[in-house]
Amino acid sequence: MSTLNANRREREISVLNGAQNNLRVIVAMIFREAANRFGASPVAYVWTIVEPAILVGILLLARVYFKTVSPAFGESSVMFLLTGVVAFRAVRAVINTGGRAIQANRALFEFGLVKPLDTVVARSIVEFVIWIVILTVFFAAVGRILQTEVITDFQGFVLSMLLVLYFSLSMAMFNATVGALVPVWRSMWKMMSLPLMMTSGVLFVPAQMPPEILAIIIWNPFLHCVEGLRSHSYLDYLTVYSPSYLLCFSTVVLLFSLAMERLFRKEIIRAKGDEDEDEMV
Repeated sequence: MSTLNANRREREISVLNGAQNNLRVIVAMIFREAANRFGASPVAYVWTIVEPAILVGILLLARVYFKTVSPAFGESSVMFLLTGVVAFRAVRAVINTGGRAIQANRALFEFGLVKPLDTVVARSIVEFVIWIVILTVFFAAVGRILQTEVITDFQGFVLSMLLVLYFSLSMAMFNATVGALVPVWRSMWKMMSLPLMMTSGVLFVPAQMPPEILAIIIWNPFLHCVEGLRSHSYLDYLTVYSPSYLLCFSTVVLLFSLAMERLFRKEIIRAKGDEDEDEMV
């Protein structure tokens, strides 16, 4: 019995040490990714903030041109469009950036300690923190200008953002692993960007759509990310946000991605892809 206990204790210690080493690698990768991002041209960071603001401005001008100045919901078109645009752009940016992590850090895998998904986690976390800062800047500016409370339920907002991070990280792992094994998936994912945006509730209130249309777009997880943000920015917002659906979807994608990475790790490491290029997200 003592021998069995000793063996079990050794296995527990081995698992704990492995988890600690993996955590150290991810933390080191986070600092490395942050240094690479913040060491780049400041213009890239200015554009990251300016680009969503320009898009919101274009959408507002389009609404004025087509004489639809009234907001889809609430009293401010700026507030409605901003919550939709920034939420969608943030999720897509984290997924795209994390999805390119493996091909961008391929040289690190020669050291043995760094695993493909370690780079995905590190990149995704850094990108997510950047967009949280951007979101804070926009919300503070809108709240100041409109003299209104942007976040009505702070605790619910934090929980929604954690769930959004979980979804973004799961999708980043999926894109990174599947993209390495099936390169055509990267092109397919880029082609899906516009349809995803048009069906994610960025420009409209999903709850106000006809039932037959809502029954289709409700399966879009990006819609629930946008709705998760909006539902905590309005007191009386008609939301279709389902955290349980987003949680289940993300978990299934994550488990599939982890299984694919474990089964085909050697193929993923050896796979060749395009050079990592920054794209407007």
